[in-house]
Amino acid sequence: MRTNKKINIGLSGASGRMGKAIKELVCKKNSGFSLLEEVPPLSGFEEWDKRKIQGVIDFSSPVLFDLAMRWCLLNDRPLVSGTTALNDKQKKNLKKAGRKIPVFYEENMSWGIWQIKQWIRTVSLQNYDLLLEDIHHKDKKDKPSGTALKLKKQFPVFARKKLKIMSFRKGREFGTHRIIFKGPQEQVLLEHRALSRQLFAAGALKALRWLIKQPPGVYSFEDMWGT
Repeated sequence: MRTNKKINIGLSGASGRMGKAIKELVCKKNSGFSLLEEVPPLSGFEEWDKRKIQGVIDFSSPVLFDLAMRWCLLNDRPLVSGTTALNDKQKKNLKKAGRKIPVFYEENMSWGIWQIKQWIRTVSLQNYDLLLEDIHHKDKKDKPSGTALKLKKQFPVFARKKLKIMSFRKGREFGTHRIIFKGPQEQVLLEHRALSRQLFAAGALKALRWLIKQPPGVYSFEDMWGT
């Protein structure tokens, strides 16, 4: 019987919450992936075997993100990253990297969040006040989250000006984003709640499986799932 060959990956941010979730999925039978290398430690990138690694997944910090992208550029390998809190220079460098290698970047690797972004673009908002609640675990550093900022960008300019973001960091929340539309006689609630980090891990693995077949460029779920 013919079997599909596993995709060999390197993982940046392996000791973090998302890194552990990805390792858990990869280690499952019939995952279709094999974890060959991981970081930390920081010196790990220099020891990676470029002959075997087919792609890199990065859920780390802005510092490790730079190192992961540099390794991919030097070794001509695709990069999937969900690292948040990147500064403007890093985002600019990410776009430059897309001229040489395939790069997939999303602050949130959830299909549900992508669907919400599509819906926001179609709704009429003239008579509504807007509130976006951004809820994550107590150790998450960026506030508001990258997902909250990305959701805000989906609204038309006039709506962005009156949209208020309230960020909460508590407990072990995997990620909840709640958009409240307040009208004079009604209130509409749109909520996405992640029940497990494996949701995002699965999204990243699907993205890499898709990305390794693409030419150089900067991609997102708009390209992978969009029309």
